[in-house]
Amino acid sequence: MVTVIEPHATPKAPEDRDWDWHGTREADKSDELIRIGGWDALANAHAWYDPTADPEHDPPHEKQAYKLPHHEEVDGRVRVVWAGVRSAMQVLAGARGGVDLPDGDRKDVYQHLAKHYEEFDKQPPAYDEIAS
Repeated sequence: MVTVIEPHATPKAPEDRDWDWHGTREADKSDELIRIGGWDALANAHAWYDPTADPEHDPPHEKQAYKLPHHEEVDGRVRVVWAGVRSAMQVLAGARGGVDLPDGDRKDVYQHLAKHYEEFDKQPPAYDEIAS
């Protein structure tokens, strides 16, 4: 079962867009993505999901199954947000307590996020730097 979202390109939000996924509006942001494109849109807004959170659906129909968000709805479309990509990479590297992922998925998650770095003409940190 797939748990790491395949690297993909989506329209970009303006590079200076603020990022504040977590907090009081997290549920609203998730609901908006589901409204626009269903559970696939919510899955594609993240880098990883836990398939055991809802074994009857792929992708899961449980918001708490998803980790490392970096896309959100902007002007009615799902867009990748640079500050979200950077934040997700920092969390993967251990910021804010890190993220609990299976070891076998970490490099694929890194590659997903690194692809978005390239979309923004940014150099991702080396995997060896964040994997330690």
